[in-house]
Amino acid sequence: MRNFLKRVIVLVVLTTIMATGINMAIYFTSRNARILQLERERKHLQTIINRLTGKRRMAELVVDGQVTNGQRQVLQTTLLWEEFVTGSDGRRIALPIKKITIPGDTPYIDGYVLKFQDKFVEQGNLLRGKSLAFFRRIFSTKQSPHLGKSLLDAHGVPPCLDGKAGRPDTFTLDLWQHIQQLMQHPASAKKLGLDIVQGQAVYRPVKPGRLYVIYLQNDGGMEFTQQAGESSLINRLLKEADHTHSQTATTPGAQ
Repeated sequence: MRNFLKRVIVLVVLTTIMATGINMAIYFTSRNARILQLERERKHLQTIINRLTGKRRMAELVVDGQVTNGQRQVLQTTLLWEEFVTGSDGRRIALPIKKITIPGDTPYIDGYVLKFQDKFVEQGNLLRGKSLAFFRRIFSTKQSPHLGKSLLDAHGVPPCLDGKAGRPDTFTLDLWQHIQQLMQHPASAKKLGLDIVQGQAVYRPVKPGRLYVIYLQNDGGMEFTQQAGESSLINRLLKEADHTHSQTATTPGAQ
């Protein structure tokens, strides 16, 4: 009888231990699954936040020279302007450098900005996942906008759409061709997923020896900032200077 009771007690204890182990395994499995789910949700939300708050470099600008008077007032500024487009492989392509002279020292960067509805930006939509900008002209605080330097080509088309840096997608090209109508008819813009279509001009005083970058926010407009660090424009200018120096040094009779 005692042996029987011992066996029963042992079985009860073992059953209890096994049940506890199973419950703990279920608990930790469920807990780990929940943690993984929360981590996936966190990464998804972070991706959305990055898409909404992200921005991309659209152009760079440096001062090539300034003319001042006896009171050290800047009368004229010569700018070097480099615009970027995105190639079919997603890489940034630099367009030819433009030299632009303006009165004074404060350039306006004038263009059109097209902001898509947030849902497309959040989804990372291929065509509507980021704002678009078309640079139009550069002028200064000391001149009328219509007297500024055009950034469009001879046919009135932004260089990013002229096909020289790769064939633009038909959707973006169509938006440019109808941009005036879209500005005047918001309902038509909404049907294309656009939230805002407007002109925008950003400006700031500039000085020699500094790099200025124009960014476009994924879910907003342009930013005109001074920045340190890597620069496509400065690297190109340095390479051109090295090339010129090399040619001069190898020319017979060069000192």
